[in-house]
Amino acid sequence: MYTILIVEFMKIRLSVLLLFLSIVSFGQKKDIQVHNTKEYFIEYPKSWSLELSENPSVEFILKTKEQKTDPFRENITLVIQDLKEKDMSLEKYIELTESQLRNMMKGSAVVENVYDKIRKRHVLVYSVNVSSAYLKVKQHFYKKGTQVYILTFTALKKSYDDYKRIANTVLNSFVFKPERK
Repeated sequence: MYTILIVEFMKIRLSVLLLFLSIVSFGQKKDIQVHNTKEYFIEYPKSWSLELSENPSVEFILKTKEQKTDPFRENITLVIQDLKEKDMSLEKYIELTESQLRNMMKGSAVVENVYDKIRKRHVLVYSVNVSSAYLKVKQHFYKKGTQVYILTFTALKKSYDDYKRIANTVLNSFVFKPERK
């Protein structure tokens, strides 16, 4: 008798928990926009703005909303570079990127440099001083065919941690669409 009551009680608790979780997840999706192309899609908060670029190598810029107290707008960009002429692996591309960072941006410091085997991307995090602005940058590098896709989150170093969670959510939402045959 007690066993049956306990099982029924657990079923009710589980049902309530699942209902709560579905309501929470549904509620969060309504504040999300999707930028959808024939090659990929990415999700971002409705409070951010999407600007499509006229520069052929820059696909888009996602920007946080303007704030009177902070003139810098944290942003995420997608740059696509074609390596057809260079025949370069992703590893070599990362080495070149790091070398350019050290040589062109004095005082830069690499915080993280790892290959994510699960998501098949390289992650590079570094801090740099650009025109007296102390920035922290997180980049995801993907190689698809002869192209390298560079998804970059840029923030002021002092506010990086404030935006880190939402930026990671946006960066992690980037997905290539399956190729059609």
